[in-house]
Amino acid sequence: MIITDLKIHYLRNIISAHLRLNSRFNCIFGLNGSGKTSVLEALYLLSCGHSFRSREISTIINHSNHLLTVFARSVENDTISIQKSSAEPTQIKLNNHFCTSTSQLAYALPCHIFYSDIFQIIDAGPSIRRSVLDWGLFHVKHDYLFIWKEYKKVIKQRNALLKKHSPYSHFLPWDQQLQQLANQLDTMRVEYFELWKEQFHFVLNQLTDCKCTIRYYKGWDKKNTGKELQNILFESFVSDNQKLYTQYGPHQADIIIESDDEKAKHYLSRGQQKIILIALKLAQSNLLQQDCLYLFDDLSAELDDHHHRRLISYLDKIKGQFVITGINRNLVEPLINTNNISLFNINAGQATNV
Repeated sequence: MIITDLKIHYLRNIISAHLRLNSRFNCIFGLNGSGKTSVLEALYLLSCGHSFRSREISTIINHSNHLLTVFARSVENDTISIQKSSAEPTQIKLNNHFCTSTSQLAYALPCHIFYSDIFQIIDAGPSIRRSVLDWGLFHVKHDYLFIWKEYKKVIKQRNALLKKHSPYSHFLPWDQQLQQLANQLDTMRVEYFELWKEQFHFVLNQLTDCKCTIRYYKGWDKKNTGKELQNILFESFVSDNQKLYTQYGPHQADIIIESDDEKAKHYLSRGQQKIILIALKLAQSNLLQQDCLYLFDDLSAELDDHHHRRLISYLDKIKGQFVITGINRNLVEPLINTNNISLFNINAGQATNV
């Protein structure tokens, strides 16, 4: 979905804003605290149903009102809207029909956010990296979400039995289900990861001379001996019973990011990490069948001029819609003389075309 009209009401310091977006590039510049990131937040709400900055509804609604609304219209005249209140259930509509699941939003408006917390992909634990992997699988393999939900139901039941210190015989039917679902998830993840890895190396070579590799760990059998999950669950039962949770399975999968056989976290500069992580997410978008909405907050932060220009040049070559924020318009200087960009200045929540 390519958005042409965006209307925001009562989101943080934005009382009311109407932005007519370019189908390709949109640069929003202004001082810190002016409301730049709030525009990205509004767009992200339309794709995911929640903010990338906070899950607390009260913190994103302007204090002068009790609810916020965001509305967008696409090139094809499709509409999408969300209304959030601190006192009432969230209301989401696609083409004026109520949505019962945020997954409907994600399918309608695939969105990648590049925010300051992007470094958490490297800095934080495996759960963040799994979420990046699952984002791609959700959009590429549409039966993945159902199987993943079924797996989580079973793992929840198994963990409940562990907390009760139930005998191992009670675990057998659950472990059999886990193995079946785990094998299905792993097959899909391996197929997707190989495609993702190929695209990652391609995109990375466009953006930087820094070398980096990624590896997939399925969550059990780290040494790749071919041992079935059910056997590993049996062997780790005593340890699981002590820790009160299941230590092995797809819920423990990870993506290992390395440079010259060293963990990227310990070896690479912050700027190198950022360009690698941008490449990682852009590579996923190359596997989508539909256009993606890219939200870049403070794109130039941590990047030197050389990498900044290579990134802008690459973005100009790929499909999709881009909304980029920064302190001034120089961040998209290579694009300013084209018809593919709209510039907006924002001050105290008021956005104007430039």
